[in-house]
Amino acid sequence: MKVNRQPAYVLHARPYAESSLLVDVFSRDHGRCMLLAKGARRRKGGQRGILMPFKPLLIGWSGKGALPVLTAAEATAHLPEIAGFGLHAGLYANELLLKLLHRFDGHEKLYFAYDVAVQRLASGADPGETLRIFEKQLLREIGFGLILDHDVETGKAIDPSVRYVYLPQSGPVASPAGSPGITVRGATLRELDGEEFRSQKSRSEARQLIRELIRHQLGGRELRSRRVFRQLLLYQRKGKRTQVAATD
Repeated sequence: MKVNRQPAYVLHARPYAESSLLVDVFSRDHGRCMLLAKGARRRKGGQRGILMPFKPLLIGWSGKGALPVLTAAEATAHLPEIAGFGLHAGLYANELLLKLLHRFDGHEKLYFAYDVAVQRLASGADPGETLRIFEKQLLREIGFGLILDHDVETGKAIDPSVRYVYLPQSGPVASPAGSPGITVRGATLRELDGEEFRSQKSRSEARQLIRELIRHQLGGRELRSRRVFRQLLLYQRKGKRTQVAATD
């Protein structure tokens, strides 16, 4: 198999042998692929500076089996560097693709959704909203699209004033207060459906809902990026407490 000038992003790269890299990429037509980048770590003529996450690329590869060889890689655009919470959001999105997609299974719509998410993060857009939209599209592409417009038991349209329980295998059901399950306001479901959040409450509920649905799909596997993010927040809080104590 030989592929030329395929739009792609690097999701993750790690050293292999003395001078090469194993590179996980997300490509437009072939989905998630692992490629062997021979000599990519050499000081002269290497591709290490190109094979980085969040850089739009055109790549080529050839070979049969589970580990084709990367034959070409060139950057197609220069995006501003993603930093801070945006960087952690991007790494989280990359890890979701690595954990939830099968290799060489094309997802063209999801590729374009990821491309939009990267550009939004690079432009400084809100990381939380960017992730919610991407996560929603990711779940739909792997066959677990969210039902956000009607009650799955009654068929009635979602009422913004009603509270619902979201059942992972079916969808939202109107429920009395105190019912077990993933509870969420109808207003949040409507705003998530329209991909536009009007309140912090809606943002928080949408995050909790999608996080639980993704956890269900991961089957208990932990996301390293989420653990690192929690540690970063803890470190920042400790730092703020130390600064406050120093000024007392």
